[in-house]
Amino acid sequence: MRRRLLNAAAARLRLTAVCLLAAACGNPTGPSEASYAGQWTGSTGQGRPISFTISSDQTVTSISISHDFNGCAGSQTFESLALSIVPRVECLPGPCAPALQSYRAFGYSTGNRVEGPSTDLNAVFMSTMSAQGTVNFRSYAGCGDAIGVPWSALRRQ
Repeated sequence: MRRRLLNAAAARLRLTAVCLLAAACGNPTGPSEASYAGQWTGSTGQGRPISFTISSDQTVTSISISHDFNGCAGSQTFESLALSIVPRVECLPGPCAPALQSYRAFGYSTGNRVEGPSTDLNAVFMSTMSAQGTVNFRSYAGCGDAIGVPWSALRRQ
């Protein structure tokens, strides 16, 4: 009888160890890839539109943003872009944490920051449906700067 109880306890212990090992290792085929592809639209803190397109390979292919500050208003469109939203990190000595692997963001800068004008846009994805960031408009002739203008956008379904 005692031997049967010890064998049952050992079997439960092995089963528990296997379950813990499976949970620690995660999905052996890797995490499923969330989709950010599509048209994203929103507005800036100036009440002006912003939009961008993400292709199926998680690359920003175009950006359109409008501005309205210090008496200047206008819009800019940047096309034929190839801005990856996938993080470029390497975790040593082992695999990166899932939160770091799922992080998505991009940045884009155009123009001359010293002689102007220039536009800098930064984005971080809060989910596969929501993004936010800031944009800097620097050295616009007769208008000066608008720095740290917040924006937010949603992915259209």
